[in-house]
Amino acid sequence: MVQCLELYYRQGRSQKDIASTLGVSAATVSRLLKRAFDEGLVRVELDLPRTEDLETALIQRFGLRDAVVVTAGGRGDIKEELGRAAAAHFERVARDSMRVGVSCGFTLYQTIRALRERRFRDLALYPLSGESTLKLVDLSPNTLVGMMAAKYRPHVTAYALPVQHLLSLGRIERERRRLLRDPEIRKIYASAQSVDIALVGIGLIGEQTPGFCSLAESYGVSVKRLRQLGVVGEINYQPFDTEGRIVDRPELRALMRRILSVQGERLRELSRREDRRVIAVAGARPKIDAVRAALRGRFFNVLVTDADVATVLVRG
Repeated sequence: MVQCLELYYRQGRSQKDIASTLGVSAATVSRLLKRAFDEGLVRVELDLPRTEDLETALIQRFGLRDAVVVTAGGRGDIKEELGRAAAAHFERVARDSMRVGVSCGFTLYQTIRALRERRFRDLALYPLSGESTLKLVDLSPNTLVGMMAAKYRPHVTAYALPVQHLLSLGRIERERRRLLRDPEIRKIYASAQSVDIALVGIGLIGEQTPGFCSLAESYGVSVKRLRQLGVVGEINYQPFDTEGRIVDRPELRALMRRILSVQGERLRELSRREDRRVIAVAGARPKIDAVRAALRGRFFNVLVTDADVATVLVRG
């Protein structure tokens, strides 16, 4: 297998030529190359072209600090492509000793996967929310913080926020007050709201969607009801409408206020500051409405997306 890899990837020889050299069949060479890929001996890294005109158009139209647009071409998993682009952007703007906040979702998981190990020192990592679901479990902020910490260990400090699942708004408020009486939890919560860089995803409202929609259903709010209330997307478990306004309705209040999380208004405040970056990573056509509404809400000042979504956005 190693000989096949050396001849194929480093010397650029054809599979037929390799088969002749090694005295095996071409089918065997093909099988060994596939097995090497499946076992992780081969990793493919794409350096997709960025579409600078779309990036400029997004910045000008929506008043962003920066934008990253990757070509969507259908060559692979769009979330993986977005993750690589977001990781590269993060590594361009991050510095040692920064405070970094992380939200949740599969695209952010791909972002953290693409980060280069031990690239930074003395980072402090914070979850932007402490909540998780009981079923259809999403990649929660605490989990992603742990993954990111593994990239930079041992020179990193990572924190967690408590995970609770309470349905009553009264119980939620009492538990919130109890938790914040703990000096350590109060300090972590305050720091999570003042990070230098926040990495966030943008969720759509759809059936069988893990994360926010699954959590909403556990609170008795169906996807159909969310749509009736005008919810088109969510950011860090904060639901918003087509104009980017937080949908603060009585039946959603327990869901939105549960335990400890950085609220939508705080994300807006961070986005307005020149010394802070709130980087939203989201793409693919089903998320167009959610991304457009989140842009109107100004929840972030950097967008990483794909060319299909960017084209629709800049055309209005």
